[in-house]
Amino acid sequence: MGKKGLFGMLFCYEIKKIFKNRFTVILLIVIAAYSFMQGVFQSEQMGDYESRTRELERAIDGREIDDTLFSELTQAADEYGTWWNESNCTYMALCDWVRKIVDYGKPLADYDADAIYQIRQDTIKDGMEMCALTEGEERYWEEKETLVNKPIVWNSFEEMLGLIDIVQSMPLIMLFVITLLLSQIFAGEIKDKTDPLLRCTRGGWGITYVAKISAAVVSIFLLTVLFGGISIATSLALWGNNGWNAMVQNLMPLTSEPLTLGAFFGRQILVAFAACLLLTAATCFLSECFNNPVVVMGAVFGGFLLILAGSREIPMVIRPLSQFLYLLSPVDMASQNVLYEFRLVGFGGHYLTALQFAPILYVGISVLAVVVGYFIYLRRNKV
Repeated sequence: MGKKGLFGMLFCYEIKKIFKNRFTVILLIVIAAYSFMQGVFQSEQMGDYESRTRELERAIDGREIDDTLFSELTQAADEYGTWWNESNCTYMALCDWVRKIVDYGKPLADYDADAIYQIRQDTIKDGMEMCALTEGEERYWEEKETLVNKPIVWNSFEEMLGLIDIVQSMPLIMLFVITLLLSQIFAGEIKDKTDPLLRCTRGGWGITYVAKISAAVVSIFLLTVLFGGISIATSLALWGNNGWNAMVQNLMPLTSEPLTLGAFFGRQILVAFAACLLLTAATCFLSECFNNPVVVMGAVFGGFLLILAGSREIPMVIRPLSQFLYLLSPVDMASQNVLYEFRLVGFGGHYLTALQFAPILYVGISVLAVVVGYFIYLRRNKV
């Protein structure tokens, strides 16, 4: 049997080992059910009030946020925009948008459209100063801001927000799936004393390692497609994708990214899949290092939480570490809040946003972990 045939046999064996485990079957059923429920309830649109007001809330979609529309808002709302019912709910989401920009403590009538756009611009500049950007980064965002058409066209986005929330949760859900399923891929063999059987087989060296890693990556890819696909397909079938072509400024008014919500959703999915690849590679690598499934799960979960905490707690003035941990945090990179990350990654005068660079970083670290793990695996088997 040639190497290709041997690899195929080992690959199929590892795939079967993952999916035929009773624990895997139970986990598949539980997560699949959760994914379906997430798709059903993602936008909290099941209530009677939400059903009655859905079309009312879309009545002003496609209109520019200018003095005319803002005047209608101030006339329909109470002084501070806090009391809403079926008679004025058309402007509720727009009022929330305004309040994301202006001071909550002042009456809506104190502003007009020009003032709102000026405050928006000033707040964006303040955010960039807080991030201590270079001149090149500031120019980058100034150029991007010119691509954002103003007045901004309003569009409701509740359905798209639900889809975005689904993808944002994918790395966290897959963290549980990956660690629970794959911590056995290397560590379990050492713990159960079955690894000597591999050493005496023809594929007990490098081919087995490649087959295991390949099986892990393919399995997690399929599971990510399955769980994410169930939630997204359910949501689209029940609620649709209203807001797909709306600019991201409807959801995150203080960003200068000239993206539609649909384009952001596509990039978000790419980040989520890259994050799952990183978690897969990290789990396999740590399994090879620690040789104990429980320790591996603790290390992966602990590392995930430390990165998440570090990305929030380390001051931005310590930029290299703060920015690296933020880029390394899948929860942050898959969130809509990444649109407020002004720090860029530069290469010879060219820049990538965090949303663009994160998948590259995750794939690079994954490849490094697989390569280093390969040599650790060979060294252990030679002992």
